[in-house]
Amino acid sequence: MAYFTTLYSGSSGNCALIRSEDKYLLIDMGKSCRTTLTALKSLGLAVSDCVGILVTHEHSDHVSGLDTFLKKHPVPLYGCADTLDTLASRGTISPPGGGNEPPRRRKKKKKTPLWLPLAVTLAVLAVISGVVVYAVNMMNKVEENLKPEENATSLVEEIQTLEEYKGDVVNILVCGIDYEEGRNYSNDPTSNDGMTDMILYCQFDIKGGALRMLQIPRNSLVATKGRKVALSNGKTYAATNYQINSVALSNGGSVAALAEVIYDQYKLPIDYYVTVDMQALVEMVDNFGGIEVYIPHDMSFAGSALKQGYRNLDGASAEFFVRCRHGQGYSNSDIDRLNMQRYFYAGLFKRVRSMGITDVLNQLPLIFNNYIHTDMDLTTIAKMLVSFTRIDSANIMLAQTPVFMGVPNVGVTDTFDGYSCVVPDAGSIAELLNTYFRNYTGPVSASELNLVTNDWPHGTASTSANVQFVGQLDKESDDAILSGDTDLEGAVTTDGQAAGSAN
Repeated sequence: MAYFTTLYSGSSGNCALIRSEDKYLLIDMGKSCRTTLTALKSLGLAVSDCVGILVTHEHSDHVSGLDTFLKKHPVPLYGCADTLDTLASRGTISPPGGGNEPPRRRKKKKKTPLWLPLAVTLAVLAVISGVVVYAVNMMNKVEENLKPEENATSLVEEIQTLEEYKGDVVNILVCGIDYEEGRNYSNDPTSNDGMTDMILYCQFDIKGGALRMLQIPRNSLVATKGRKVALSNGKTYAATNYQINSVALSNGGSVAALAEVIYDQYKLPIDYYVTVDMQALVEMVDNFGGIEVYIPHDMSFAGSALKQGYRNLDGASAEFFVRCRHGQGYSNSDIDRLNMQRYFYAGLFKRVRSMGITDVLNQLPLIFNNYIHTDMDLTTIAKMLVSFTRIDSANIMLAQTPVFMGVPNVGVTDTFDGYSCVVPDAGSIAELLNTYFRNYTGPVSASELNLVTNDWPHGTASTSANVQFVGQLDKESDDAILSGDTDLEGAVTTDGQAAGSAN
């Protein structure tokens, strides 16, 4: 994990550092070399472990100690081109191609710490935005909120990405936890004792520069008689309503249990998990000042309404938008809701990708405090964020697992207790996985998926995987803007109550 620390700050001089274990990157040196060395010594840091210095700009309160320090301790120097040119003209560093670099002692070559490229990238972004000192202070707050809890569930090694592919791809399970009042849950945001009503499998293809996301319908069948999910290895998990959204809740709030079921039934490895309380959505959107989203058709249910077009949604309206599954355009209920949620994802992605470093830092403590829990550390989260901002929207894909529709409600029997599930279409799912999600693990056959397709009565026609790319969704938004069908003044709900009342 990387740590941000201020050595000294103020009009007399500024200096901070980014540290991981015993290695560190200095940011500026606005006081004497002696003062800086004394500050480093007080932290137990050796000057030989400094891997470089980032200079934010060339004012004296940021560079006054550099000349002496670099003569005694030659290390790499980072900064904007203009800043480095100025320092070269002053003789602080040699000009490019000057051939007058200070002599260096021959040392055994050391492997560059994995965190260093990320640290430099984040620091340079801060320089460009002119918020280094602010960023240092904010990151101290962010770190406290992003620390995994001491008792955070860790996913077992067997369901993670194979060792030979780590670094090329990272697989993350994102679950939206519904703590809806009236369902007799504890409503404790520190536990996962709500229904995982949103299940989104995210595959970051770092090597290929792509993000592929798979929506799994919340009412997908995972068990039959006895309400037990039988894994291929003989292990069993409870599923109180036979649906995949009850697995975590039925096993003490264990997201690891849900991850293992997904791995066993869909053969999808999972490295990390993220759980999101719906309240995080409301507060995040409001803190953004709204999210601009294209609404493909009019929506109306239980007194709440949104009009078709390119709209700016506040938190309550956004909650209604992603949770609604009734009324016009929702003949297939949850399946149509999954399709609608994609427009929100597209709007959210566009907003995040347009944000500066200050906005990002302001958001992280809010959304990760109480509402979002993960087993990822700060460095991993930051790496994923940086990777995401580099992915073109044309390479961000959304799909959903095909399921058989027209499932009869068999509530008259004691066996299934009135629950109506959608049944996974194993053949279509295998084809989808092999085309988009198993680039690093090889193809899988329908028979290898441990799905319970034939253990429940179902229709003969299944839903489409509905493969879409965010670039396509962005075009619909752009067309609406060009046509003038926009309302960016605020939320467009027409009721007087919270828009999220529809569920």
